[in-house]
Amino acid sequence: MDNVDVETAEGYETNADVEDTEVSEQPSMRDALAKSLNMEEEQAAVEMQVKAQEEPEAQEEVQVEEQAAPVERIPLVPPSDMNKLEKEAFTNPTPENAHILQQYLNRRAYETRSDYQRKIQEVEQLKAQTSGLFDTLRQYEQDYAKQGISIADIAKRSVAWDKAMQTDPVTTAIEWLESYGLSVEDLATGIQPQADGYPQQQPSNYLTREEAERIAEEKLAAVQQQQQQSAVAYYNERAVESFMSGKPLFKDPETASQLEAEMAPIVQALTNTGRYSSPEEILETAYNYVVAGNPTFSSLNKAMAVKPAIEQKQAAVQKAKAAARTISGSAGTGTPRIQVKDIRDNLRRRMSGE
Repeated sequence: MDNVDVETAEGYETNADVEDTEVSEQPSMRDALAKSLNMEEEQAAVEMQVKAQEEPEAQEEVQVEEQAAPVERIPLVPPSDMNKLEKEAFTNPTPENAHILQQYLNRRAYETRSDYQRKIQEVEQLKAQTSGLFDTLRQYEQDYAKQGISIADIAKRSVAWDKAMQTDPVTTAIEWLESYGLSVEDLATGIQPQADGYPQQQPSNYLTREEAERIAEEKLAAVQQQQQQSAVAYYNERAVESFMSGKPLFKDPETASQLEAEMAPIVQALTNTGRYSSPEEILETAYNYVVAGNPTFSSLNKAMAVKPAIEQKQAAVQKAKAAARTISGSAGTGTPRIQVKDIRDNLRRRMSGE
């Protein structure tokens, strides 16, 4: 009987222990909240570490791309006054041939300074020679300006009359008198001039209708011809500007000047043939002829033609790199985090496996 009681008591104790164990194993609400918060903190810490590791990688990629970007170098034609050695150094500059370019720059600086000083001396000499004549004519500049005559016209007329008097004095004297409305008979009769210094001129004869119409037609034709020439000149100028803007060889001033010098006689010859209907066609033909016949221009033109293809290839590589970074999940990419309103919403999502 006692044994039965003991076993029964032990059985009760065992059941009680099992119940206590089961009750203790069930998590409380507080433990679940603490566990959830700890998980969030751990996840946030992991995300921060991953982001911190990815940012240096992204910065390194940007730095590598910036360092790898090639420096744009426009091909240039060596100046025409360079010798063979200087042209080679200009085309392929290296530290070993830098002194050649320095010597060329020093020589050009000396030549430019000497030429400037020589020009200044010539200007001073011309000023000393013409200052006396200019000072004399300037005294009467305003009087002649009222009549529409410039100082240059005064000097030309004076020299012309003097030369004519030396060549044929009689005829020149008669023409000189007639230009002022006088004749030899007027000198013999002693006619007096008017108050303004000139004798009274005979009234001019009126023009007939045919003469007036002819003069008007001549003036109209001259005006129309001048307008047509101005329009053609303007069109040609615009055509040249448009043509030069579309050719890469004209971007460098020195290259453009040498190319223009070689194209000028060809353009003139093609224009004189009359076989071309537009200035664009003439310029294109002359340009192709010069570029194909000059090895320097030909090599530069080929190098500039290859440049757009290289730029397209570089753009494709950059696009592929950007796509690769997007797929690999670098900084700023990937699935965004789910925004939650409160802790209860967060717990509900985690319990449901979202």
